Amino acid sequence: MAGVEPRRDALPADDTYAPPVAGEVRVPGGPARGASIALGRETFLLRIEGTAPATIAYRDLATIAIDGGVGLLVAGDGETAPRWLLERWGTSLGPTIAALRERRLRQRLSDGLVRVPDDPIPLVEYALPDGSEAGVAHLVLHPWGAVVAPLDERRPWIRLRRSGIGSVDAVPAFGGLRVHASDGTAIVDLPRLGDAVARVRAALEAARDAAVVDAGALLTALAPDLPFAARDRAARAMADGRPAHRVALDEAWTPLEAAVLTEPTFAESYAALLARSGGGDAQRWIAIAPEEPGSPTPKSWFLVTLPGNLVALELVSEGAHATYCFRAGPRAEHPGGPTDPAAASERARAVSEALIDARFLREPMALPDERLARPEGRRYRLALAALPSLAAARAAFVARLVHRDPTSWSAALDDLIAWHDAARDERAAWPGRAAQEAMVDGAQRAAADDPGSVAGPDGGQEAGPGGGPARSSG
Repeated sequence: MAGVEPRRDALPADDTYAPPVAGEVRVPGGPARGASIALGRETFLLRIEGTAPATIAYRDLATIAIDGGVGLLVAGDGETAPRWLLERWGTSLGPTIAALRERRLRQRLSDGLVRVPDDPIPLVEYALPDGSEAGVAHLVLHPWGAVVAPLDERRPWIRLRRSGIGSVDAVPAFGGLRVHASDGTAIVDLPRLGDAVARVRAALEAARDAAVVDAGALLTALAPDLPFAARDRAARAMADGRPAHRVALDEAWTPLEAAVLTEPTFAESYAALLARSGGGDAQRWIAIAPEEPGSPTPKSWFLVTLPGNLVALELVSEGAHATYCFRAGPRAEHPGGPTDPAAASERARAVSEALIDARFLREPMALPDERLARPEGRRYRLALAALPSLAAARAAFVARLVHRDPTSWSAALDDLIAWHDAARDERAAWPGRAAQEAMVDGAQRAAADDPGSVAGPDGGQEAGPGGGPARSSG
């Protein structure tokens, strides 16, 4: 493939459907029937002769394939999932398949809180540097990074967070680019880009550099009297919420820790968490990121390793708050007592990445299953299905402890630590979780009843109209 090939099908301006294209559809084992497909923004209509039309969301399609002039659509997983063979569609088959693929990608990106302009999404060739995989993919550039989404549904997306992009090198041998991670590891090759090489390289490098620029601006506002060299090192270490520990920040640690903990309530809970983990020697991290790329509004949080195989998180930049506790490592591998530092460090990194990917929403990590299943949880369910990092954080989540008052919070924290230290069953739930969630429910109802209230114990009204997130940027 030479260069970047954009799809030119325009999205409808609203919920209307484009004029249908016609052909025949056959259910495997059945006869061919006349059919048509009409594309809309969020769904498409599949009309088959003799049956009522089906309204299908693009995300419903687990398989969109074409081979030898025949298309295949499969709505769902498993042998019983509805499937249709598209036959005798003539020259409209290829563009229809391409449009379905691109719109499914857009919908899944939106589910994952990535906002993409209506411009056509280009197709590129890609390959893993070790030679284990190659093919054709959509290349999506967005404010928080990039996505390489293979057309082959069996292949996972390659997600490039902007802060995780390292060097982007031109490789004349295959006429394209090799993208490295910030640690120097080669992530993906984009061969045969043609005249798009310079443009794609510039876009990836600009996204990478913007993460450091944003971190530098936030840290300058937080600690303007910190020497430039220390502040610059901190910006590079902390870009887009990368958790930094005191050794990595060196002389910048103390002033930045103090700047993050200016609100007394958070300072008190931070000190209480440290006291349970060795005081000044406790393993802990601070993190900061812009609310949106380019925004001067910071989101900051800290994480502390606790005894009993736990890592605690608090999002400091919100108002009222709760302490979110996650399993550091597998329960079955925890011998009891101190938490494994390596497991805790990995969990701190993973939870911070999930926060960024989820645009700082914590409810999808913490909601009990029965509340997530309610109609108002549908937006969170879509995000969990679209974001592996968010799903992993939810799987590791143990409990959130509401700061109703210091005495009840401390008692709940000590009980949780003792229980989790002995827990070995990954499916077991802390007995005190239901009481904590009841307090969350009560506080959120009170906030909803008070027009002047902007936050509940989870640090904000996290649902927009219809139960969706209030923000879905980048």
